[in-house]
Amino acid sequence: MTRRVHVVPYDGTWPRLFEVEAQRLRGALGTNLRVIEHIGSTSVPGLAAKPIVDLAASVESLDDLDIGAVEALGYRYVPVFEEELPNRRYFTRGDYHLHVYEQEHEEFMDYVRFRDYLRTHPEDAELYGQLKLRLASEHAEDREAYQGAKASFVVRLVEMLR
Repeated sequence: MTRRVHVVPYDGTWPRLFEVEAQRLRGALGTNLRVIEHIGSTSVPGLAAKPIVDLAASVESLDDLDIGAVEALGYRYVPVFEEELPNRRYFTRGDYHLHVYEQEHEEFMDYVRFRDYLRTHPEDAELYGQLKLRLASEHAEDREAYQGAKASFVVRLVEMLR
């Protein structure tokens, strides 16, 4: 599937959008929720990003995840990726993507470590932002090519942070 890539300068409203959405999700996920984090490029101040607020939630049990309660908030459950990423449940709603993991799974922690590193290493965040803008220009009509082209930067940092 080919989708347009749209990377924009950092928007200072993204943290507030996360907070509002996280509060809605806290109610839907109830006592199964352990923690919810703002991840992805919109979570790093100053970083250019696709204008999609990514949220990572850790729950006690994926078996007890109330998919219907999340869907009641307008999210669409996307199970097609579970064969590739069986430790995650994925949902979308407009400009929000929700990644749900069980008990701070390693993939969940990779998102958090990557975010925290970029927040505390502005020189690498700047390099990453420049890379994203260049790749978005080069692969404007192909999101999968864009993702693939930036993967080595992300993988290198994630492996370093483990």
